[in-house]
This record gives sequence, structure tokens and C-alpha cells, in this order.
Amino acid sequence: MAQYEQEFSKFPTKKITLHHFKNVDDTIAAVINQINTLRSQGLYGQASRLIQANNDVLSQYIIDATTFRTWEEEIYNTQTYAKMQQQYIYFDAQEPDCQYGDVWIGG
Repeated sequence: MAQYEQEFSKFPTKKITLHHFKNVDDTIAAVINQINTLRSQGLYGQASRLIQANNDVLSQYIIDATTFRTWEEEIYNTQTYAKMQQQYIYFDAQEPDCQYGDVWIGG
């Protein structure tokens, strides 16, 4: 039986989390520049407070450790699921000797 990680990901019992991050634009650039300036001056506490005060807006632009951990677990769970399925994908101009459940992508 496969061992899935469940702290941040519920795949395969639930869908993989879809994220909709935005590119930095003029509406948030001033705040991000201020955070970077504080960090470069070693004022990490002030930078952290500024991040917390703007967390609702910044979360649309900045990827945090939780997001990376979620992605990591979902990739791991997807790999585990795929190995359990034992489905093979063939990329070939000629259809190979396939078994039921195999996927063939030809050109």
C-alpha cells in the first residue's frame, strides 16, 4: 500500500490545489520595494510586520514556504499514485505492443 503525505496535500482523494499568483505590478510594487529595502538594511522585524500587515494582498504575489511544501507533497503524491497505476506512456511514430491501460502518443 502506498504511503501518501497528507500534511499539505490531500491528493489523490481530493484535487491538487490550484494557485493563481499574479505578477508584481504598480499596485503592490511600492510595498515590495519597502520590504526589500528594510531587509537590505537588516531590519527584519520591521519587514516582517509590514508583510503581516499586507498579507492579504501580498499572498497573491509572493510564494511562501507553505506553498512550496504543498507543491512538494502534491508532486510526491502524484508520483506515488502514478507508480501504483503502472500506466506507461509511449512516444513513438509506430504504435508499440501495448497492454490494456497503457497510453500511446504517436506522431
